[in-house]
Amino acid sequence: MSLSCRAAKSCRICSPGASQHIIQLSQRSGVRRFGSFIRNSRPALPSTIYSESKHAIIAGASGRKWRQGKVRELATNTPPEVPDLTGRKEEIYTLIDTIHEHEDELAELFEDFLPFDEFSHIIDTRSWGMDDVFSATIGHRNYESLENKVRNARQQFGEYLPEDHLNEPELELYNRLYGEALFRPAESDVIDEREPDILLRDDGEGGYEEIDVPPVDAEGEIPVAYAMEQEILDADEEIPMNRAKQVAERLGGILLEPGSEVEEEESESGPRIHPLTAAGKYSTEPRTVFIPKDSVTGPISVILSNYSNKHIAEAAHKVFGGQRLPHSTTTLPPSAQIAQTPIPLSASQHQMSDMEANAYLAALYPGIYASTLSVLAEVRKRLGSKWLRDLMMQETGPRVLDAGGSGAGILAWRDVLRAEYETMVPDHPKDAPIPTGKSTVLAGSDALQMRASILLDNTTFLPRLPDYLHVRDSSTLDDERAPPKRKQFDVIIAPHTLLEIDEDYLRKQHVKNLWTMLNPNGGVLILLEKGRQKGFEAIAGAREMLLEKHIASPGSTEYESLTESGDQGSIQKEAGMIIAPCTNHGKCPMYHIHGHAKGRSDYCHFEQRYIRPPFLQRIVGATDRNHEDVQFSYVAVQRGVDLRQTESMVQGKAATDAAFEGYEDSFSPEDGESAQTSTINPLSLPRTVLPPMKRRGHVIFDFCTPEGKIERWTVPRSFSRQAYHDARKARWGDLWALGAKTRIPRNLKLGSAASTESKKERLQRRAATKIAQMTGDEEAGDELNLGLDEVEERKGTAAPALANALQNQARSLERRKKGHNIPTWKRHADKKKIRQAVRKASSNTAEEEFI
Repeated sequence: MSLSCRAAKSCRICSPGASQHIIQLSQRSGVRRFGSFIRNSRPALPSTIYSESKHAIIAGASGRKWRQGKVRELATNTPPEVPDLTGRKEEIYTLIDTIHEHEDELAELFEDFLPFDEFSHIIDTRSWGMDDVFSATIGHRNYESLENKVRNARQQFGEYLPEDHLNEPELELYNRLYGEALFRPAESDVIDEREPDILLRDDGEGGYEEIDVPPVDAEGEIPVAYAMEQEILDADEEIPMNRAKQVAERLGGILLEPGSEVEEEESESGPRIHPLTAAGKYSTEPRTVFIPKDSVTGPISVILSNYSNKHIAEAAHKVFGGQRLPHSTTTLPPSAQIAQTPIPLSASQHQMSDMEANAYLAALYPGIYASTLSVLAEVRKRLGSKWLRDLMMQETGPRVLDAGGSGAGILAWRDVLRAEYETMVPDHPKDAPIPTGKSTVLAGSDALQMRASILLDNTTFLPRLPDYLHVRDSSTLDDERAPPKRKQFDVIIAPHTLLEIDEDYLRKQHVKNLWTMLNPNGGVLILLEKGRQKGFEAIAGAREMLLEKHIASPGSTEYESLTESGDQGSIQKEAGMIIAPCTNHGKCPMYHIHGHAKGRSDYCHFEQRYIRPPFLQRIVGATDRNHEDVQFSYVAVQRGVDLRQTESMVQGKAATDAAFEGYEDSFSPEDGESAQTSTINPLSLPRTVLPPMKRRGHVIFDFCTPEGKIERWTVPRSFSRQAYHDARKARWGDLWALGAKTRIPRNLKLGSAASTESKKERLQRRAATKIAQMTGDEEAGDELNLGLDEVEERKGTAAPALANALQNQARSLERRKKGHNIPTWKRHADKKKIRQAVRKASSNTAEEEFI
């Protein structure tokens, strides 16, 4: 029998009274009562045993007694015959799906009895919950539907479940996943053991007396007593009204006339967050990044499913330094004393095995995605939605290059793009594609390219970056052809590409090359490294080079360059601006020493929390903690656009002083939030570079100010109610606009210049100093690099034993650096000979002076 025939038959059988009864029942009791009505009105079906996935589930309301008898029979050698109702169950669920697909036909049938407006709230057959109704008797469709029911109950009700919400098999799975279930008692069983509110007043004799006070509502709202109209009051009713006024005054409440409302500013809930504070927030929304399953973790899980989990974990541990993956994007605490080395696997390397590519996806993709998404969200806030929408409205769309994340940066960029596009087009379906423009990814190895291509569509892969530093800009005498066409990108994301370059001049060339590939009319370059000392120093060095040679600032519009002929020439800088995190264009206050600083403990970095995907949980062996806080240092720079000129944005000492005074009083509710935030650019505000210290009655901030200094500002409770309220909610990385009461310079531990000498050079310098002391030659003591030949030449003028001992130690060290194993006893013997020679030479010198 077809569905239409069955529906027509049901239409003839159903009476208007029955239809009206169903509609009234749904209106009175809701969808859940309608489900119980269906459950109670049908005959009981025989229970069945069915296996789904790896678990055998015994279902049915009458299955309890049946199961008790069957358990005894299962202990014998002859198991009972159980009727196979699996096919009938599938037919039932197939019929339910068919009913859902023919909602329109059901609506047409109901129109013969009632107008559509009277039954539209129940015509949605999916809201009837037929799956839950029938699953209690015939079992769930499969194990996945059973697990979804249990997980949804956990998410909806938390630790305490309503009674009879889950049936027996569902409750068994709940206990296995979350432990023994706790049931919420009925409202009638809850006993309020709290003491009643008591109001005391001074009795004039050194004690207190209790005052009768009407109970205050549990919500903690301001008690309000409404006065009745005077014309309907008599003498007996005035007494309670006066009493109500007295009670309202004692409780700090107010007495309102009928129809009046409590103003929002007078509520005890406190002031709302200031618009400028909201505009300066540094965070994703929500604050914890949940890596999307459809576009990131799901495809990666499918790729990794072709390989053994054990082999993937072993490869990741081998490549990234152990089970905790210290050499990946994970940032372990300094107490772990992990060497600050670059990530061993690079997107640009040409040789990578399949297991190394799997380890790259599993261990690096989540951290790169989370940190890049955090930076892109901040860039989007500072440049505004107009910047992003203008890129999408281009003819070719935004042109984006991922120069170090092997596609993870592109995935984060597309999520930001999708969020903005759905804001532009509210009716756009979530699963429908969006205009992503042109995406380019750097991936040197075939194994990595193949895996990244599964996650990314409409993407171009490059085995290496083009070198535009050594390409001619115009025709030459040797080559009259036009210069080759260069690629230009609107956004370049380069995570973890600087630390892997050892030489400083090569790092500068790499940053310059990326700068030349930027669109000169507003392109954005994002550099990102691990949030450790060396990672910060690499980012700070790149920032310093861009400000020194490329980005023009007031008072620094050109720089001197040495030409090939040896002449000094002035080169004009171009317009540009640092978008984040800096709000100044001066020298970084945490980077006074160029290069690596020994003993540095203060450095600029930020943090982003994300939820680890299951495959990363297995690799690190985590059983309870499923989140990770990735720390990173970054800089985002825009080329060709300077807001300091186009929008008259002010930075420097004047901006710092104005921010210290605060912009709270300049806000006028009549002007609106948009007018206020448009007059004050957040890029002229100080940024918190360390987590705020929230003490009792005050909050302490460590700010990097627009003046280019690190200062400590204090916001006490007495400074401002609004400022103190927002300061309690401030977080690491936020921009601050509401001022402070005090400010002092922050003492920084920036370390000292690290020695560039090798151990061999230090030993040679010590040898030269000691020889100079023995011979009285002061010039020799000033020489820092005295080689072995010089030591050999000075043997005649110095103590021969000391010179030989120093020379032997230097040679042993040289052999050790070439890979030879020097025994421990040999090293100790060399040091002992040096000490003996020094003592002997000193005693000889003293004897000569005495004679």
